[in-house]
Amino acid sequence: MKEIFYKVTLLSDVVLNSSLATEGNMTTLDYIPGSNFLGIVAGKLYDKKLKKGLSEETFSIFHSGKVRFGDATISKDNCISYALPSMFFMDKLSKEIGTDPVYLDYLIDRSNPPSDLNGNRLQLKQQRDGYLLTNGLVIKEIEKSFAIKSAQDRDTRTSKSGAMFGFESLNKGLEFIFSIQFDEESFIDEINQVIEGNHRLGKSKNAEFGQIHIEKMPTQPQIINSFKANDYVLVYAQSNLCFIDESGMPNYQPTAAQLGLNKEAEVGWDKSQIRTYSYSPWNFKRNTSNTQRDCILKGSVFYVTGAKITSNTKTVGIHQAEGFGKVIYNPLFLEGDEKAKCKFSLSKYLNSNNKIESTQKVPSTVLSKYLLRKLDSNRLEKEISEAVQKNVYPYSDDITRLKKITSSQWGGIRAYATKTKDFDELLKQLFDKEIGYLTHGVAYEKHWGKNRDLNLNAFQEICNKNRHHGTQFVAKFAAEMAKESRKLNKK
Repeated sequence: MKEIFYKVTLLSDVVLNSSLATEGNMTTLDYIPGSNFLGIVAGKLYDKKLKKGLSEETFSIFHSGKVRFGDATISKDNCISYALPSMFFMDKLSKEIGTDPVYLDYLIDRSNPPSDLNGNRLQLKQQRDGYLLTNGLVIKEIEKSFAIKSAQDRDTRTSKSGAMFGFESLNKGLEFIFSIQFDEESFIDEINQVIEGNHRLGKSKNAEFGQIHIEKMPTQPQIINSFKANDYVLVYAQSNLCFIDESGMPNYQPTAAQLGLNKEAEVGWDKSQIRTYSYSPWNFKRNTSNTQRDCILKGSVFYVTGAKITSNTKTVGIHQAEGFGKVIYNPLFLEGDEKAKCKFSLSKYLNSNNKIESTQKVPSTVLSKYLLRKLDSNRLEKEISEAVQKNVYPYSDDITRLKKITSSQWGGIRAYATKTKDFDELLKQLFDKEIGYLTHGVAYEKHWGKNRDLNLNAFQEICNKNRHHGTQFVAKFAAEMAKESRKLNKK
């Protein structure tokens, strides 16, 4: 088997809708399916070969799986990327790749799960989005754009009333890498001749979207290595997988043999992490959709015992010609230590926008500026919510005492924070010795003034540390503390 790698550069924005729906929230894929490259080659060679009577050769290239067009995934510095494994789990409140530990689900002891320094059990959350490069960089978000278009009224040559729609697209300038695998090397030169160069793919490729450039890579990029394990084999889905059972029905639970291993091996479903999805591919030639496919999402991991492997990678399942079925056995990023932590060195790739770089310019239209303001607002709200969680749930002595303060007190604090926009003014209304809400009356004597203003000083310190979040932080913090106070009263 011969494998040749290609680089794809987006010369314009590319629209690859994740579903066939024409209404609702339209989202684009974060990779380029191999079926697109199969379609490019078929558009150049399929009819020509049939006219020459080469039907068997046509079948071998496009239908038999002897030539396999892989998915193109995001690239940086000519490194191949892999979908983030579904085995990756991180603490819900400490999820910074490269800084905080990553736990591997199959190694976690359910009777004694990972804990923090204080002995409190961590709330682990699965990491589902992003790509991991061979050099350890993790790309959590690929830069995309959104454009609103309108259909044209042919009679008036103006925008058609009630016919607006939106496109989400991958940004111009991004680079992807894919490979083509050949079981018969006689097809290499012919396919290489038509696949290289400029092409169009995706939706609206006859308009402004979809222009790409494909070039053969002069050297093979570095691929991920495997580690040795005596008791098990981890089967990582590098691409989407599709299986059918003996009756020809879709199957989400493949056998070890279907995963390319010996028949005697068994899949441990309790230690596997599988994600699934269904879709109907669009057939451009027939101008309609094909039969629905039920697939296992790339990044899924199967835990198999009693398995014997003869190679590090294989292609399994059906629809292999379109890039389905690539699996890797025991990739290095799934090796862990005795504490269930991932041994592979990880780091988060950042630029000024906390995204992978591209040549996309900053939007300047009124709508784009509005969307950017909305995005900034959502980011700020997320940051404030994360700050509240970190301050409410550290289980320190100060927080434990503050949670014993009545919910009505926190409700009053929230009311002040909601009505006040200036942070310094809010601090004055709450903590001023003459007019402060918390420094006078029965509430001060009963809750805030005990032990030489211990609770008052603790709360004021939390406010000062989070000054940069503004009054919204105090409002959200008070609301969360009121909930905790009510929980304690119920007990």
